Amino acid sequence: MSILSLKGKTVIITGASAGFGRGTAYAFAKEGANLVLTARREERLKEAADKCKELGGNAVYYVGDARDEETAINTVKLAVDTFGGVDILVNNAGIGRILSILDTSMDEYDLVMDSNVRSAYAFSKYAIPEMLKKHNGHIIIVSSVTGTIGQKNETAYTCSKFAVRGLGQALVDEYLDQGIKTTVFCPHAGVTEFEIGHGRDAATWGDTGFLSPEDVGQALVSVCQQTDNCYVAELRLASNNVKFL
Repeated sequence: MSILSLKGKTVIITGASAGFGRGTAYAFAKEGANLVLTARREERLKEAADKCKELGGNAVYYVGDARDEETAINTVKLAVDTFGGVDILVNNAGIGRILSILDTSMDEYDLVMDSNVRSAYAFSKYAIPEMLKKHNGHIIIVSSVTGTIGQKNETAYTCSKFAVRGLGQALVDEYLDQGIKTTVFCPHAGVTEFEIGHGRDAATWGDTGFLSPEDVGQALVSVCQQTDNCYVAELRLASNNVKFL
């Protein structure tokens, strides 16, 4: 059995304007996929969509906050109206705060949980009916190393990443026998703008040697190229300078 071709597959990616999301969009574009990108920053989204077209994919975008139910509804509708359905959903949108529980306000807790958990729940909820029409689909939920081992001073973030890991496991139990695969992705830290200004220093973070958007994009493409007979239930990814056990 050969690896699955992604040419012509329709892929929704949340949080696609930067970082891991943008790197993932570019990786799928190189495979000839149809990209439906969503995030809050229109200028960055347009840049990403234009680059995807240059790389060999088709791309459209929807500007919206992933926390809002309407963003999920309208992004899925855009995918259906433009490309005829949804084959792959990458729930990548998320934020973090490097704060202890005592320093995290309840408003900040709600912001992290809604950005990371509510968004993945809503996008999955509205993409699944389209996948069920074809008895086929793949959902990727981006958790974190922090979703496998709780981290001090990232208490709200830890809560959110354990939650989405559980969401992914529940979706496997609900929908695998109906043709929908779900993969929980647990990367180590990346060299992106994530948490810059909220506990990370941009001046030093770029020299860490942690995961790049390209690393992540390549990994997630490979997850979606497995044969029909198997799926990657959980993927843990780390750069060579990290012992990720």
